[in-house]
Amino acid sequence: MKELFFTNVPASIAVIGLVGYFFGMAIVFIVSPLKNAESFSIKPVDNAGKTEIRVYYGGISFALGAFLLYLTVALGTPVYSLAGGLFFSTTVFVTRSIFLCVDHGWKCPYTKLAIPAEGCFVVALWVCFILSKTLY
Repeated sequence: MKELFFTNVPASIAVIGLVGYFFGMAIVFIVSPLKNAESFSIKPVDNAGKTEIRVYYGGISFALGAFLLYLTVALGTPVYSLAGGLFFSTTVFVTRSIFLCVDHGWKCPYTKLAIPAEGCFVVALWVCFILSKTLY
């Protein structure tokens, strides 16, 4: 595992961050879906909605993290996992930014946290990607 980390340090650091983020989100939404969904301005109308929050926010987050980890190990390099994480995180950030304007959601408390946090995360991933390509 140590050798795998050193095959490309910037990409490895980014993938560790991505996997940690996705696993953390999975735990948070599977264990306490209603409390955490509410902080995202999401409120289910019944118990099936609670299940959907666990499945889509928790289950898919876990699957994304596990897939990125699997991809890194299977291919022997973290570069492709980083590229996949970049596609995902950049798409989420750009889509959120566009629809905040369309939906007028920029005053919501979650948005005030999400935009700067996601923006910094996306920039950090791009820096790691660029460093992974220039240094290795």
